[in-house]
Amino acid sequence: MTDNTALFYLDKERKDLEEEASAITSELTASVDGKDPMGISTPLVDKDGYPRADVDVYRARYLRKRLHEIRFDHDVIMKKIEEQILKNSRSHGEEEMQERRKQKPKPKFDPKTGKWVVRNWDGTVSGITNGHLYSFDEIGVKDNVYNESKGAKVDSENGPLHDDKYAVLGGQNSIMEECRADQDKQEQEQHLPFAKVGVVMSGSPAQEAGLKNDDLIIKFGTVDYSNNRNLQALPDIVRNAHSDGHYIVVVVSRVIPNEMHQSTKLIQLKLRPKEWSRKGLIGCTFEPVA
Repeated sequence: MTDNTALFYLDKERKDLEEEASAITSELTASVDGKDPMGISTPLVDKDGYPRADVDVYRARYLRKRLHEIRFDHDVIMKKIEEQILKNSRSHGEEEMQERRKQKPKPKFDPKTGKWVVRNWDGTVSGITNGHLYSFDEIGVKDNVYNESKGAKVDSENGPLHDDKYAVLGGQNSIMEECRADQDKQEQEQHLPFAKVGVVMSGSPAQEAGLKNDDLIIKFGTVDYSNNRNLQALPDIVRNAHSDGHYIVVVVSRVIPNEMHQSTKLIQLKLRPKEWSRKGLIGCTFEPVA
């Protein structure tokens, strides 16, 4: 059974227990024909010490006992789920390290962008804008593709093919100009914020690291403007750092008020996710930046 499958069945067991507990609670607290409900903890005897005549005492005792068992089992399941989540995070981290240690394949020439690209550890593409959305293995699947927009014949292994039929000087210059434009665009995107810090809780790891409300996040570990997946990548970074006992390098853009005007400053912080007095591992919220 895989780690994800184990987590699936644990979560299913949790939901089943919660549904059963909800049904029992509804029965114990329901009023039938205007009579008082059996109750979850109310006495099952009257003021004279006799079993209540208005309820099924045996049924009430059985439901209360079962509810107590469910609460205990639910606590056990929740602990198992937490342990499985941590195990999954460690497993994914080990898989990532194994992939990173593998020898990378040779760079490929991407006919669509006219750029050389390399493979990331997860199979995505590095070297082009939004490369995390593409598969390296699918780059240049068809060799010797004629790129009409560039006026040149290109090959995924060797780049542009300079034969008499396709080697057009204007097309080559166009490729070089677009490559430079893409490089300039990528350099600009490296300093584009993708998230804003909403609320930093008092005494939290985020406050200890120096994060402040309204800080603009430029880089969060390995996550930036191009690969944050609408902020969904942030929890993965936090969980992995916590399970490995590492800190996260965070680069923020912060407005510094001066007497004459306001200035913006790039600040690098070190955030170490950890358990603290409240929920979560960092104690702050993030909002997407359009």
